[in-house]
Amino acid sequence: MVKKLYPHKILWLASYPKSGNTWFRAFLSALMNDGVVAINKLDTDGIISARETFDFMSDIDSMDLYDDEAKLMVRDIYSNLADSSDSLRIIKTHDAYLTDKEGNSIFPVEATHCAFYFIRNPLDVVGSLASHMRLSIEECVHIICDKNATLATQNNNLNKNKQFRINMCDWSTNVTTWTHALAFPVYVIRYEDMLSNPFETFSRAVSQAKFNFTPEEISRAIKASSFEQLKRQETQFGFVEKLRKDVQFFRSGTMGNWDKELTPVQIDKIRQTHGEVMNQYGYF
Repeated sequence: MVKKLYPHKILWLASYPKSGNTWFRAFLSALMNDGVVAINKLDTDGIISARETFDFMSDIDSMDLYDDEAKLMVRDIYSNLADSSDSLRIIKTHDAYLTDKEGNSIFPVEATHCAFYFIRNPLDVVGSLASHMRLSIEECVHIICDKNATLATQNNNLNKNKQFRINMCDWSTNVTTWTHALAFPVYVIRYEDMLSNPFETFSRAVSQAKFNFTPEEISRAIKASSFEQLKRQETQFGFVEKLRKDVQFFRSGTMGNWDKELTPVQIDKIRQTHGEVMNQYGYF
């Protein structure tokens, strides 16, 4: 089992939404379970913004805290979670790598094994995000270009949702805060490479994380977690993590749809806002 390799440590799976994070979690679940994956029982450890984990580890009802107060405790919460476990914790996040109001990261460096950062062409992210959130393309163009963009926004800064406020920022900020010289290894995985060359891409990730699996086991996990398999399971069983029951989470699993979904004005806005980072990762 992967989880037994690095006790007291955390593997972060970070990304802007709709960039391959869930797909990779499904792959890890298949890898750890002899090629079997159930999308509603992924063998990972949730998302850092989950209030349930916070409340359990702190024995505090986070509804009694302002969001900024809770954020001051998150680093210690997850450090203690790692310390209390004899297995590697695999935790998702859509937060940019920012600091709390005291200037400290919410991600505990000393408890971190490494991180994977999943990146996808923001032109394709927009269409997928619009479908996921039941918003218009124009609204999602605004979100992806908004330096103050959040998810699970709290009324009056109080914690009423199942998740704390997710400070995802704009697309470029989310990317650059995670990929610029952090105090632990961060490995970037392009969504497009996951699609076009899955065996090489997933095998490299397994090696970077220092997991010990054979090529045959990796191939089996890739097949079990293919987009077609995940979409089939969602159709048959639903998917507990999607925002709305009437929206397909696993939509098309392709790249390049942006030229059919976005107007020239919308394309220009995204390229003007994010051109520097897009060029760095081959999206321009």
